[in-house]
Formats: sequence, structure tokens, C-alpha cells
Amino acid sequence: MNSLKLTLLTISTAALLAAGCSSEESSPPAEAVPTGAPSSPSASPSPPSSASPSPAEIGKKKVEVEVVASEPQASPAASVQVTDIAGHPAEKAITSLLESGAVMVDSGGQFRPGEAITRREFIHWMYGFDSKGIKPRKPQKASFTDVTVSDKDFDLIEGLQGAGVVTGFPDGSMKLDKELTREELALLWGWYQSADNVVSPLIPLAAAEISYRKYSDREKVGEIFKRAVGHYSQNKLIVKAFGETPALSPQGSVTRSEAALWIATYYNELTGDEKTKFEQRRQNK
Repeated sequence: MNSLKLTLLTISTAALLAAGCSSEESSPPAEAVPTGAPSSPSASPSPPSSASPSPAEIGKKKVEVEVVASEPQASPAASVQVTDIAGHPAEKAITSLLESGAVMVDSGGQFRPGEAITRREFIHWMYGFDSKGIKPRKPQKASFTDVTVSDKDFDLIEGLQGAGVVTGFPDGSMKLDKELTREELALLWGWYQSADNVVSPLIPLAAAEISYRKYSDREKVGEIFKRAVGHYSQNKLIVKAFGETPALSPQGSVTRSEAALWIATYYNELTGDEKTKFEQRRQNK
């Protein structure tokens, strides 16, 4: 189905509406940018070095987003006011996902950027932002022990499994409602993007580990995640999503804003044929 074109988003400031161009006019919100590893990855242009707004300042402004309707014939593009991302370092990335329709705010207009994201939610986000033309399917036998036919996302998970772009844990489970960790993010993303260094690696494991040896807690990276963490450490996606930190925190929970940075940064940095293919998929969605 054809998606509606996104309109430029307009940021309306409550303070400006109440008192005209006040002092906030001289200090516009900072922008930030978002990639594929779970606890310390980064996926977009590095956040600006300028001082980030204080918690009291974040959320004072409302960001109005024109959301693409998934079913144009059912309803036109909806205008949504987001109340808690104005001035956030990941505002630009979050807005990109909201505009695409891959992510929705809650009934109060909140995105909840600092809240941990689950594996289920992240899979929905990455699929919603770029479905790759993959269709849900309903086989007779479940591929994962904890995603049965009664699960609301059974068809989606089976569609991704059938396309070979998703993987679970060694015990055969997916743990969809578990909080997503940084190392899990790297592995899920590597499979979804069919990254050779993750899915069909040719380089020795030791070479992959070299890519993240700068982290003080590098030894904590799980065995099945090492190649993915190495891959996204090498291309700097981990840093762009999680920042320059001495520790990777591979088992640390990924926040919703970090997940948005990861996804938006990755696609913002596509070039050549990959960028063309992605744009065509978006147009034909």
C-alpha cells in the first residue's frame, strides 16, 4: 500500500504561545542522531556536544508529528502531539520513527524515551520501519518454544523466521517480553539486516573481539553475541546509539530513545544500492 508523504513537523512551544518569543527562542532544542548491538551500541549521528537540556526543560515543548496512516483508505494521516521529546538528545531520531508510523505514542501523547524497551516492541519497531517486504505467515508448527499460535505476534515472528531474518536463544525461545539488552540488540539487528559478519561470519572470533576490546567489561559479552557486538562496534553504531563510554554494559537494558537512535542512525547512513532499495521499499509500503 502507498504511504502518505510525511509533512514537515512543527514544534510548538507552550512558552511561546503564552508569552510570545521569550527567552527560550534563543536556545532551540538540541538535536541528536541514532544502529545494532544490545547494551552500548549506537545508531545515528553522534549527539551534539552542547549541554543537554535539564529534565525540567525537556517536555515543556510539544512536537507535532504527521503520522503516516497504515491504511490510507481507512483514515488520513493523523496529527499527533508528542509531549515528552522536545529538547531530548534523540528527538530527531524519535520523530523519524513516529512519522513513519512504526512507533506510536501512548494515550497521553508520551513516547517515554527513558523507559526500557522489550524484545517484542523492538521487533515491531524494526519491522514497522522497514518491513523488507516480508509477510506474516502461520505455519502448523511453531519455530520457537515460547511463541505459540496463541501469541498475538505468532504470525509476524513466523514470517520473519521464514525469511531468515530473526534468531532466538540457544534454548529455542524468543523471550519476547524480556527487556532488550545491548548485546541482544546487536544480534537481532545483525540478523534482520543479514549482516555477513553476524549471520555467516568468515573472520575468526578473535578478530571480532578486537573491535570492542576498549571496553572495560568486554569479558561480559555473551558467547553468542560476540560477533554482532564486534560488528557494530567496528562500524561505530554502538557508540552512536549509546555514546562514548568506558564500559559497554552488554546486559544493560536498551531504552526506547536508544532503540530509536539505533534504527534511525542505521538507515540515515545507508548509501548506494542499499539506500535506494530502502527508499523503494518505503515508497511501496
